[in-house]
Amino acid sequence: MYDRRLERLALKHDLSIDLLREYLEIFRKNGVPVSLRTRRAAKYARRIVMVSTHGHWGDPPPAGVPDTGGQTYYVLEVSKAWARQGRKVIIVARYFKPYPRVERFAENLWLVRVPAGGDGFVRKEDIYPLVPELSEGVVAVSALFGSHAVMGHYADGMTCALETGERLGVPVVAVPHSMGINKAVSLGLNPGDPGVWFGRQYNFGTREDFELASLRGADFEIANTSAEPAALKKYYGYEFPNVVMPAGAGKAFFDIGLNPRAEALRRYKLVPGRYLIYFGRFSEAKNVPGVVKLFGEAKRLAPPLMEGVKLVLAGGSPRNPIPEEMSVEKHVADVMAEYELTSDDVVRLPSQSWALLAILAHHSLSYIGMQFVEPFGMGVAEAMAASAPVVVSRDAGITGWMKDGRDALVVDPEDPRGAARKLTTAMRKNGVLENIASSGRVLALNTFNWDAIVLRQGQIIDSLCRGEAPQGVAGGNFQRWKRGERAYHRAVSAWRGDPPEIRPWHEKASKGLLHAIVEHAGRLRRRGKRAVIVIGGESGAGKTEISEYLRYLLRGKNMRGVTIAGDAFFRLAPEANYLARLNAFARGSLREYVGPGEVDLERLDSILEDAADRNVTEVFVPSDCRRLGSRRYTRVPVVLAEADVVLVDLTYGLALKNVTMKVFLESDYRERVEEVKKRNLTRDPGQDFDFILQVLEIEHSIVQRFKKQADIIVTGDYKTRPQ
Repeated sequence: MYDRRLERLALKHDLSIDLLREYLEIFRKNGVPVSLRTRRAAKYARRIVMVSTHGHWGDPPPAGVPDTGGQTYYVLEVSKAWARQGRKVIIVARYFKPYPRVERFAENLWLVRVPAGGDGFVRKEDIYPLVPELSEGVVAVSALFGSHAVMGHYADGMTCALETGERLGVPVVAVPHSMGINKAVSLGLNPGDPGVWFGRQYNFGTREDFELASLRGADFEIANTSAEPAALKKYYGYEFPNVVMPAGAGKAFFDIGLNPRAEALRRYKLVPGRYLIYFGRFSEAKNVPGVVKLFGEAKRLAPPLMEGVKLVLAGGSPRNPIPEEMSVEKHVADVMAEYELTSDDVVRLPSQSWALLAILAHHSLSYIGMQFVEPFGMGVAEAMAASAPVVVSRDAGITGWMKDGRDALVVDPEDPRGAARKLTTAMRKNGVLENIASSGRVLALNTFNWDAIVLRQGQIIDSLCRGEAPQGVAGGNFQRWKRGERAYHRAVSAWRGDPPEIRPWHEKASKGLLHAIVEHAGRLRRRGKRAVIVIGGESGAGKTEISEYLRYLLRGKNMRGVTIAGDAFFRLAPEANYLARLNAFARGSLREYVGPGEVDLERLDSILEDAADRNVTEVFVPSDCRRLGSRRYTRVPVVLAEADVVLVDLTYGLALKNVTMKVFLESDYRERVEEVKKRNLTRDPGQDFDFILQVLEIEHSIVQRFKKQADIIVTGDYKTRPQ
């Protein structure tokens, strides 16, 4: 019985029967409910899957550890509230040691961990190559659970949720928690500089691609601050159906009056009302050194007033920090030395439980937040709920619900002396901080209360299940999605498994091409046309890298570029084509097999003919995914709205007819064999590189024939010249 149902489920949702059997066994062992019956469209979301793949997990989540801040807490609290309402909820996260595969957090609430990319922790900036594998696990979990709706959190979780919604045909709600563009700007980075998007520290480019793809395909967006939909409109011209809703503070912070204080304060030699506190992650964006600077400046500005006042820094892992935490800790130590502060002045605590943090916040003189980037500000909401007066950075999203001087002291994180003056001035006036604490507490009770927030979110999801537009929708027009038309993420390079690795020579070539492309595209735009530019040349010459870098260079010229991966038009998926080449070699016909005939040039030409028309706002292309056994997708949407340039990278691309400019990369694989070997074996580790060299030799001789058709040549030293 189960096997027949599993087979039908696998066939219906394009899932491996072995994967379904694996999760069915996990569900059975852990008491997770299974629903294998044929489902009709639900009018009420009784079963919901929450996807939040990165970070550590627990109940409560460990405070202060990497990638485990407000988002994790948000997902847990929303899920708990839904479970209390009688809905059944599964949170899906990534598995890594030493955590179990399944935990039960409450009645009707389970956490299921999906393995991908090994047993070690992976930071959120590096998780994107694992998203296809994670998505497969999320789809399997959701199918077995009988999910009526799925909610995705942050770029990685939203992408997994969108894939699930696409395959299961259920509503998708996207919760970005922050936008990459907002973080880049808040960090003082120039969004017109392509280096910002390809930098490895933040991986903004891939994050942006997944964010936009997920939001395009989702049924609805829940934004935590108005800055998110505002950024989408300002920087991309996009408006999606959305509602702006704050996050909430946990019960432990609201119920602080029920908790004892003496033991906790004695343990750390703290006197009520005589210490400032910061708690949260030790990341660069949180500007913990700025908190120490404020403290140091306050002691210099008002020595008698600050006599005996300490600063408590709670969070992170002081004994075993990750690299980013080490950098922050060093900066904190440098600031302490600058202000001649000792460990008696600055009390450093590792991550603490919510109950203890609530006690520490409640009895503090003030909570201090000097964040450079803070999409919402969960720690601020928690401190307010615990009746602590709050000093908060103007760059924290939560300030959108506050009035400066009434609910909090809002300060400039770049001006610690000015912030210290604002705090010490308030300290000198009787009742000011007490009034701020009282007003902040009322704001938290009325606005940052999970039950009210979750009731509204449940109403939104139930409306989506019925195919109705939720009440109070802002932004774009609500639409009902058809299967196969929402999976924009499948065209993203990180999903395909062939992300570009930009090198200085790719930048050089791209910058050399930019002027000619901008002029060409401008002429066509004035004629109501769109530039379609193909970049051809042998494998490993840099076609993909140059195309992707050009896409970001064009932004600096107020032009939008879209890339279409030519490799997706090979008639066979990478693995299958490799085997076909081996078979051709065995028959003695490899030279006849390798060449333009491997590519469906006719289909690509037809798509490009449509793309050249500025009235065409979307095309559908094939794509594949190397991480999922070269899985092929026949119809993936690509948005062309407002696009000025379509960039196509393809070995034999100069054979295409419906392009407006042809660029040829001069290259000889024999001069860079080791580089080509590393690239090929990283991408396709199971292939025989000696055989690949034979293919490259044939390909090289064929590609040279197309050089004479080029409009622009990129020479072997990556200089450009017209032909």
